[in-house]
Amino acid sequence: MTATATLPSNRFATPLTREEVKKMLRDAAYVLHLTRRVKAEIVAERPEAARSAAAGRQPEMAAGLGV
Repeated sequence: MTATATLPSNRFATPLTREEVKKMLRDAAYVLHLTRRVKAEIVAERPEAARSAAAGRQPEMAAGLGV
């Protein structure tokens, strides 16, 4: 059985303004920041984190976009 997602067909929707897009991107960046922070806290609480912290870690790319 296959599931298909259907989106409402609204051909007359007004496009987002530049400010609305900026706000959405800012919100998404904030959520990503919080997600990474919480993950770092969880990983830091693990016993094996103390051993791997000494080994060092390569820095991540900005927002995973390779920028």
